[in-house]
Amino acid sequence: MSSSSTKKTFGAVSALVSAAFVLSPAASAQAAVGGDPDSLQSRHPNATCSQTQVPVSVPGVKDGHIYGELCTPRHPNAHSRTVNLLVPGASYDHTYFDFPLKSDKYSYVTQALNAGYSTFAVDRLGTGRSSLPPSDLDTVQNQTEALHQVITRLRAGDAGHRALGTADRHTFSKVVWVGHSLGSAIAWYEAQKHHDVDAFVLTGMRHVPAQASGDSGSEPPQGFIRASDDARLKLKTTDPGYWTTAPGTRQFGFYYQPNADQAVIDKDESLKDLTNKWDLAESATPGLPAAQSPSRAITVPTLLAFGDQDISFGCAATSPTPCTSSAVEKLEKPFYPKADLSVMVVPNSGHDIQLHKNAPQTDDEILNWIRSAAPSH
Repeated sequence: MSSSSTKKTFGAVSALVSAAFVLSPAASAQAAVGGDPDSLQSRHPNATCSQTQVPVSVPGVKDGHIYGELCTPRHPNAHSRTVNLLVPGASYDHTYFDFPLKSDKYSYVTQALNAGYSTFAVDRLGTGRSSLPPSDLDTVQNQTEALHQVITRLRAGDAGHRALGTADRHTFSKVVWVGHSLGSAIAWYEAQKHHDVDAFVLTGMRHVPAQASGDSGSEPPQGFIRASDDARLKLKTTDPGYWTTAPGTRQFGFYYQPNADQAVIDKDESLKDLTNKWDLAESATPGLPAAQSPSRAITVPTLLAFGDQDISFGCAATSPTPCTSSAVEKLEKPFYPKADLSVMVVPNSGHDIQLHKNAPQTDDEILNWIRSAAPSH
């Protein structure tokens, strides 16, 4: 397949692509959770970080848990009681927001910690180190309920390490949902059912005409393959309902290559994770009429941020609408009638706005918006 045809077909589908209550800090979490806690802590030397499994109860999933990495500024400040809940998109895990390459540039976690905020980067159900249910049970409804339970535990202090130097649980007074792609669409459903978030940052997701059928069939669409056919992910699952991006397609679907580092694209390919038919079926949701969109339930400040070169949600997706924040805000406002809505158009960026060369500026603008929309007390 030529690069142009790959880009076209992948763009039509990438609309969606995007144990105990408290575990000990990173030094003792490795045995229980897996991975390398020292690597996590070394990337964030000015923070206290821990790896955590948050137990969740969702229909059909026995002993379910959501894996997350909680980082809090080492020295408490005005913002540290506000936590950024980082929810990645389809075929991504928590590393989208804490990219393990040039983390001073490509890690949103690093930027948020530098701004004084706490972060909780999660693997959604069916990805990373979270529970891997049968694909038929890895539905948006179960994803939504699991993340609601995570929010409840964050507020109660039951989702990670205790407050530094005290016997107190590390509770959070405010939760800001920062989603990417599918992680943004899930936010709509969470808000529709639960009102437990103080602000939403929704990246890589807009209301545009449906670009895919939303069919939850048994065959992966073009641009995707069964995970069992992928050289790395076949070791994770043989469930035919779990899919991933085909080799070499992420650079076309997720990046504006003139403003992307090839080393980042290559690392992204090596880190890719799972998606499934239920995730891809959500491709129809952004095309729903405003009166039927679940985003209408959002009542808190909301920032939409997308790359102007995003082939699914960028300016071309709603052409001939001018590529300005004000024009897009006017287009999106009917879908958020109860929210204080802001729009941020990221220049020279594709779908993955946190993984382009201008990511530090992008993250800085997002964090400045959070500071204004969800002020610390």
